[in-house]
Amino acid sequence: MVVSKRIITVLLVLGAIHAQAQRKNFVLRTIDWSYKLVQGDSANPHKKYFFPVPIVSYKPETRWQLGLSLSHFFRAKSTDSITRPSVIRLNTTYTQNKQFSIRPMFEVFTKGNKYSLRGLLQYTDFAENYWGIGQQATDAAKELYSFKEYKANLKVTRLVAKGVYAGFQLYYDKINEFSYASDASAMKKSGVAGTNGFEVLGLGAVLTYDTRDHIYFPSRGYFVDISLLGFDQAFSTTGSFQSAIVDMRAYYTLWAENVLALQAYGAFNQGNVPYRLMGTLGSDTYFRGYYQGRFRDNQALTFQAELRKHVWGPVGVVGFAGLGNVAPQVNKLSSHIKPMFGLGLRIKAIPREKINMRFDAAFGQGKIQAFYITLNEAF
Repeated sequence: MVVSKRIITVLLVLGAIHAQAQRKNFVLRTIDWSYKLVQGDSANPHKKYFFPVPIVSYKPETRWQLGLSLSHFFRAKSTDSITRPSVIRLNTTYTQNKQFSIRPMFEVFTKGNKYSLRGLLQYTDFAENYWGIGQQATDAAKELYSFKEYKANLKVTRLVAKGVYAGFQLYYDKINEFSYASDASAMKKSGVAGTNGFEVLGLGAVLTYDTRDHIYFPSRGYFVDISLLGFDQAFSTTGSFQSAIVDMRAYYTLWAENVLALQAYGAFNQGNVPYRLMGTLGSDTYFRGYYQGRFRDNQALTFQAELRKHVWGPVGVVGFAGLGNVAPQVNKLSSHIKPMFGLGLRIKAIPREKINMRFDAAFGQGKIQAFYITLNEAF
């Protein structure tokens, strides 16, 4: 009798395990079916992908913000596995306070990766917060202002050696139609370059070294991008200045599909730099957890590390942390260093191209925090 009960118990447990496996198989089959709709199957893969992502957020200065990020992924030659995938993206937002922003951007590789074309175009009629300049800008100094911005940043490079691209960059930025919180605005009276409007045009050189095994989810390789720009006073309302941006990344496969990603990012300026072209902390990519521009100055340097772990099927998680700072001179970057850290969820959006949906919750110094929903990894 006892033996019979034990047999029945074992059979029930095995039945439950089998039923659970069937449920999991059904989930996986459903996921595979949805991916087949997006990217086709191995016999007949789609040559292009369109991927929309809604933008929803709330901030006191904008109230509710709604928008759409529409990405178009493709290859210069669909049957060429050597040519890297390209993307053209259009982000547009509109707020409850009747503010508007539209940002077309692109990263295109021509056949055989011979040329790389990167660019951003932007029109913004928006509002944001300003805390002043420096690594110790206080919350008490925060004030709201609105403005219009017209911006273009274009990079054209050519493959000159294995993994090495060289070319030129054009940068144009115009800010006008300022509206301050009050006539007593500290920003308006600060005398900081550009805080009453500016227009600049710069030209420069770009050098890139890229050995990543994949541009959207690298698991090994290196990426170094150096951008040098000069702004002559004949084309700059704030006077002449120079800018250098250095972006260095490294990727290491630790085990299975788990990856350690490292990044160092620096912005170094000299001359009469407009405030919006200064180095800043805060971004959805290189220093998450801070309102963009919460800290700004002529020099900025950030470091971050991210552990990317595959969990199950289409799901992954990440943990990240970093240090960063701004300063008037490079030798002062070592004081009052700012921390950031956070966790993220990843959902495979287009597995064939290793494109993920990214959900990140990030935290900075004090009560500073931010949440991001977008496509592709932070770096």
